[in-house]
Amino acid sequence: MNTRMRRTARNYWLVLAAMYGLTLSVVAMAEWPWPLMMVASFILFGILQGVSYRQIGRKVQGRLATASPGVGVIAGLFGAAAILLRGTGVAIWAGPLLGVLTFIGIFLYLQRFGRFHRGPSETTT
Repeated sequence: MNTRMRRTARNYWLVLAAMYGLTLSVVAMAEWPWPLMMVASFILFGILQGVSYRQIGRKVQGRLATASPGVGVIAGLFGAAAILLRGTGVAIWAGPLLGVLTFIGIFLYLQRFGRFHRGPSETTT
């Protein structure tokens, strides 16, 4: 993978990991309906991000640009932690800390194991 492609893939993973970390922070700290709105906006943003980086479409041939199932397990553990923190006294400081840890963990995992679909114009350069 060339330098430009690596940078594009890094930016793609960076934004998705940051948005997920922010979502979990809001889920852990905010009162309803904000967590629901944040999850919905994360899903919408993830779809728009995938389309923007050409990771969702007919050319990808049914393989989304994701990592192995391990990223789902990691994300699920962080999500469960956010739900367990909701309504506790430590949620005000543990929510943002969980968001930062989630961002770092997911980003590092995706950097190492994430699949990034290269379009035909990128593979010829």
